[in-house]
Amino acid sequence: MKKIITILSLILLTQCIFPQEPEEKKIETLIDEILKKIENYYSSEEIIPEQQIQKQKEMQRQLERIKKQLELLQKQKEFMDAEKFQEEIQKIQKEAIEIQKKSEELLEILKEKQLFPISPTFRFKGDTEIGENDFIEGDVVVEDGDLIIYGRINGNILVKNGDVIIKNGAEVTGNIYTTNGEIKISEKAEFTGQRYENFSPLAEIDRITSYNRKKHRTEIRYRQFYEEQPGVDNFYFEFERVSGFKIGVMFPRKYTSIIYRPISMYGYGGYATKLHRWIFSFGIDRALIDVSESLSKSFLLIFGGRVFSTIGTKDDWLISPNANTISALIWNNDYRDYFKHEGFDIYFDIYIQNDFLPDVQNFKINYSNANYGSETTKYIRYFKWNEKRPFRDNPAVYEGNLKSLSLSYRTGKFKLVEGFKKSGFGMFINFERELGKFNYNILIVEFRARLNLSNYDNFGLRFRVASSDKVLPKQKSFELGGFGTLYAFPYKSFEGNKMMLANIEYILKNPVDIFDFVNFFIFFDAGYVQTAEGKITSGFKIKNINEIKSDFGFGFGTESMKTRIYFAWRTDAKMPPIIVVRLSNPF
Repeated sequence: MKKIITILSLILLTQCIFPQEPEEKKIETLIDEILKKIENYYSSEEIIPEQQIQKQKEMQRQLERIKKQLELLQKQKEFMDAEKFQEEIQKIQKEAIEIQKKSEELLEILKEKQLFPISPTFRFKGDTEIGENDFIEGDVVVEDGDLIIYGRINGNILVKNGDVIIKNGAEVTGNIYTTNGEIKISEKAEFTGQRYENFSPLAEIDRITSYNRKKHRTEIRYRQFYEEQPGVDNFYFEFERVSGFKIGVMFPRKYTSIIYRPISMYGYGGYATKLHRWIFSFGIDRALIDVSESLSKSFLLIFGGRVFSTIGTKDDWLISPNANTISALIWNNDYRDYFKHEGFDIYFDIYIQNDFLPDVQNFKINYSNANYGSETTKYIRYFKWNEKRPFRDNPAVYEGNLKSLSLSYRTGKFKLVEGFKKSGFGMFINFERELGKFNYNILIVEFRARLNLSNYDNFGLRFRVASSDKVLPKQKSFELGGFGTLYAFPYKSFEGNKMMLANIEYILKNPVDIFDFVNFFIFFDAGYVQTAEGKITSGFKIKNINEIKSDFGFGFGTESMKTRIYFAWRTDAKMPPIIVVRLSNPF
């Protein structure tokens, strides 16, 4: 509306300076249009909540004054002669300025009293849960996530891009507003207030600014499945000891692209400075079925494929590419191993969400045909201060073709965030069968959980099991030790085709007041690796407790816990602690 009135003033001013023959007709038409838009925009049913009667009447009175002024201008045109035309135009200009001022006042009232109907005492980001024993006194705002209430809230609630779910036994005293989500109240919950689902003033502002809240909510829904890409935005950048610097452009795979377009493309292309070759990965997705009954019920079936000629790694689960780039550049610690990787994939990607499965569930069937080759370490050191710390040698891999068919399942949308208001679990299952001469089967199962104990402490667990019925080529084998697994042991010191790993941590937020930005944590890791052919479920009989390798320690981290320093001790030997710096969450 503000834009409309501003444009009106500019038009009237232009007409004042450059009067033309059909001026009267233009102004009359413009006045009619503005009157109509004002009535539509400032509709009392559309903007003002029912309980604010007095504010509604005041805004209606101001609206009537504006309408009368415009109608008066329209009537004045009937009595103007040619000599007084310019004079009347000046009056119209002054009236337009006055109308603009009054409309701005109305917009300010709308912004302060209506668009943001509550003054938040508590703010949360992402999915938020109010526990059974929690009591909140004051207004609550949640952005980009669902609010699940088991306890009590005495105040108003505003959830932006999320649902409000009030469970049995919960109590809410106040109004509930959502801007892009549903309000679900259980039968045995106590609620005294009014519901404003998809609050209309924000919807009108979205229409004017062309902001698509549904698309934004969809982005949030599928963000858990996005793989972190090396670089920033569309700039592809990575450094590692085999390729050197890899620089180029990229277009990350985003599921909102395929939802709002029939076909979506993704990938990257760049140049590897030490390999002296171009690398690329190019993929295309086609949505075959897209059924979205609501923001919480959907079914999406994607058929796609990609071709690639690049440098691959099996260590994505250990560290993100950007964190590894920083570590390799500064400390000569490259925590990934690499191989030449050329070929193509063809896949079906399925995403399901409903009332029984509130989180998005992902199933993927993938056929891969790839050629592998070994690559050697090209860098000995990078910065001068690392002359005595050369890079590790890159191990050789099986060189040849591997064809495989895999089925995977993923779920879980929790992340460790500031404030620790996050509990949940995640699961990953992958079964792969090699269709060539190796004829191996691989099963990987990973379970992750976080338990929010309070606003000040958090418990985390990851349990990973991997097994194969055959001895595996190097690029498919399972390795433990060092960064990301058993911190106190040499890096990748244990290898086999059977593996179990457990990582446990307890985080205490800001234990010392003088260091508000520092968190403290303790951790324990345990792992087992064995090589044994036979059934995929066999090979996990532990004959001696010493076969399980473990470590423990403590550390410090930033507010987000993405930057950490570990002090780790082995439990099987008396040795000095191993100090490890990590620039990303471990799980």
